[in-house]
Amino acid sequence: MKKTHYLMALIWSYALLAGCASMEQASAEREKLETEPLPQALASLGYEMEAPVEQVTDWSLYNWQAINQSALIIWVDAFHPYLFTLRERCPDLMFAQAVGVSNTGSIINANFDAIVVPNPPGGGQSCLIDAIYPLKKTGETGQ
Repeated sequence: MKKTHYLMALIWSYALLAGCASMEQASAEREKLETEPLPQALASLGYEMEAPVEQVTDWSLYNWQAINQSALIIWVDAFHPYLFTLRERCPDLMFAQAVGVSNTGSIINANFDAIVVPNPPGGGQSCLIDAIYPLKKTGETGQ
């Protein structure tokens, strides 16, 4: 009986350590993205910025990824990612489970619309969009 308890404790300890290691790895990757200059952070994700645009039209929020407290990538479909830089830091962004985008009709405008980070219960953070950059995969030629 003692051997069974010992074995179970050993298995649970191993599982706990494995979980902590993967959490530490994810935390280290997030910290690296947060502290790297933006072009390097994008390059590590396999993207580079193109010239900024004033707006994105006919969009839907297909997917998103926070880069740091001042920037995130939003895919408007499976093949079209955009980098959104924010006017000020948006601390809740790095821990958000979801984001929204204020927009006029089906157009997102830099210097007018905002990234909205819901923060239950009953609150949230609205972060003004400073600039919008189309992204392309590193090494791709123009589309």
